[in-house]
Formats: sequence, structure tokens, C-alpha cells
Amino acid sequence: MRELVILPNQLLRQESNSLEKTHSMIKELAKDQLLRQKSNPVEKIDSMIKELAKEMVQYIHLHQGDKLKSLSLAAPQLGELVRVIAFRRNPRSFDEDDIQVVINPELVYLKGHYLVTESCLSIPGKVFTLRRGKIVKLRGLTLNNEVRSFRGHALLAQVFQHEIDHLNGVLIDQIENEQ
Repeated sequence: MRELVILPNQLLRQESNSLEKTHSMIKELAKDQLLRQKSNPVEKIDSMIKELAKEMVQYIHLHQGDKLKSLSLAAPQLGELVRVIAFRRNPRSFDEDDIQVVINPELVYLKGHYLVTESCLSIPGKVFTLRRGKIVKLRGLTLNNEVRSFRGHALLAQVFQHEIDHLNGVLIDQIENEQ
């Protein structure tokens, strides 16, 4: 089983980047129930969406060396209820150019299943065992308003599913209970 940790982008809007502060900010966000609300589709790729995407990419890049490396983010983790995700196309890459932003993403294909362990700083200190699709195809818009598809296998497929869950207002504690 693989373990996935998704880190939120809240730290870009804070002066300190300590993991302790991260945990407390996320607990507050989770208490607010914001992360359990469904995100709205992006109607227009405007300056607000581009700025949000830039912050998400910067966060992933800046926190590549952290103990819990950031592989991806969803806009609700920033407190924005819009359907935007960012992810490393290659989870082993530390190149900022390897981070992709997708607007209004949707899963269009899922094949095979396996058990994985996942954690999320939205639910600090807990690890969940989940059944995830092994091969996933994701489709959405780029910042240039082009339709693109991305195929994920194993860890990247897991990342896609985790972030889509965030956009749907679903946290991993709900998924584990449903299985």
C-alpha cells in the first residue's frame, strides 16, 4: 500500500510556515465545514483564478522538501470553493514546470482498484485505508482555456481521486466509512 499526504495551500497566506501552524489552521478550516462543501465550476478563467493557480503552484514548489511533501492541492484547501486543482505530473519531480493546474476537472475513466493508505492535513494525525482506482483519466481546462486529459496510474491516480473528492466536499474520513 502507498501513503499519500495532501498538504493545503493555507500557508502562503500566513507569515510562518511551521507544520504546527498548518495543523491548527486546517483544523479551523475543517471545523468551519468549508472543506465539506461542494465547489462551484469556474465560469471564466479570470485574474482571480490565475492568481489562485499561481499560489497553488508556488505552494507545491516551495514545500517540496518538507517532511510531508506536497503533491497536489485543491482550491477548497485555500478557502476557495471553485473547481481548481494543481498537481505534480511526476510525483518524484521537484521542477516547478512539472506542476499542472486543471480547472473544472472531472474523472472520465477509472480502471481496477487497490487498497491504499492516505492522510490529509485537513484531518491531522490520522491515516485511512481506502479503495482507489488504479488507473484514472482526468479531463479539464488549462489556464489557457484548452481542454486537456491526463492519465494517472497508481500514485498519480490516487492524487487525482483525492483532489476531486476535495472539490466534491468529501474528505477521506467519509470515504473510509462508506467502504
